[in-house]
Amino acid sequence: MKKCTFAQALQDLGYSDTGTITSRTFANYINANGGNVSKSAVNNHRKRICACDKSQPTVAKNATTETLTGKADVTSDGGEFIDVQTTKPVTDWTHIFERFNLDPNEFVIVDDTVRCSTWQQSKALEDGSRDIVNLYSYRARFARKTEAGINYADLAEQVRNWMPASVIKGDNPTTYVVSLADFQLGKGENGGTPGTVKRIKQSLANILEDIHGMQKRGSLPKNLLLANMGDHIENVYSSYANQAYTSDLNVRDQINLALELNLLWIKTLSPYFDEVIYSACLCNHGQMSRNGGKTNVSDDADNATGLIGDTLKTLCALHPELAKVRFEIPQDQMITTVTTSGVNIATAHGHKISGAEETWLAKQSQNLSAKRRFNVDLWLTAHKHHASIVDLGPYTRIQATTSDPGSKYYEDMSGQYSRSGVTVFIVGEYLPGFWDHYRVM
Repeated sequence: MKKCTFAQALQDLGYSDTGTITSRTFANYINANGGNVSKSAVNNHRKRICACDKSQPTVAKNATTETLTGKADVTSDGGEFIDVQTTKPVTDWTHIFERFNLDPNEFVIVDDTVRCSTWQQSKALEDGSRDIVNLYSYRARFARKTEAGINYADLAEQVRNWMPASVIKGDNPTTYVVSLADFQLGKGENGGTPGTVKRIKQSLANILEDIHGMQKRGSLPKNLLLANMGDHIENVYSSYANQAYTSDLNVRDQINLALELNLLWIKTLSPYFDEVIYSACLCNHGQMSRNGGKTNVSDDADNATGLIGDTLKTLCALHPELAKVRFEIPQDQMITTVTTSGVNIATAHGHKISGAEETWLAKQSQNLSAKRRFNVDLWLTAHKHHASIVDLGPYTRIQATTSDPGSKYYEDMSGQYSRSGVTVFIVGEYLPGFWDHYRVM
């Protein structure tokens, strides 16, 4: 009696169980060797419905096949694989998701949650002898993918096909400053990333209303400063103990989503202004080469904020309306300086501030004056997530708010929480204190 096509292919590939190879890969192998089967036929075979000869037992019933156990707990946000056994080490989780009838395209394994154990087991062979096989058991958490996953080609296509709004630009000799701070995309608390994205987009809508109001009054600034104040991604490791267990996006998807949102702000707001500047600050959550500690093992330049800024600069060069955007992207400097409308602004994420803040600002102002010939008129910081303005005489320090979902840990410890939103204000050399029109949108 002819041997089952599926059982023969499985034997040729050297697998003892269909659960360790994806249905698509299995079907492609059979078809490449003269067969004609579909992915569905493979799935039916796994259910012991054999398309070759229904009178023949399939591999799943063969006495030589290992019985591999496992459990998947699935929730609305993701889930967990528990004691999932395989006969080969897992490097691609696609077939594990498929084993539990889950779409691998809808989920992502949460980094640093994978646990593996291995042992040897005796297996009966068809000739009556026995062999020793290696078995593996895995435990790992997985999360549902959100609206990330945008790649560079998609973003480039968005830029090339973009049609800027036809608007009357501002002509007031001032600059509208928008502080995009501490989004921490990938942070899973209190609604997680979807909630953060919703708040960010609502802030953009509120700022457009503010811009339209200034247009009607004839006071819209001529220039725009979009200040990326850092921590646009959450990262997944080393910021705090349970970070790997609360993140709902991996680092790649966090960066892709940050790129998409930053590009949205640039495309939406730039048509209203004659000059547009995009600046960026290196930050703590953006450190990309940690090794168990809270700082990079390479150098300060290895930072997601720099990567986001560099990529946006390349993208904007693809469209004539965005090619005008001037980028101030640091290499390894922790303080980024910008001069606009006659005002010298020093921007810093804030994670390097030590001791009394006013002392740190004074010393850094002296350093900037001596080394960069830059006399600070205004400091813009972030990191602490709450609104704060301090008049320090020769300069004012404005601390930006955030759209992130907050911190249960911090609120439990202190009872404090902060107003969500994006901080905006206007700067100009003729304004008292160099700034005015402060808002949290």
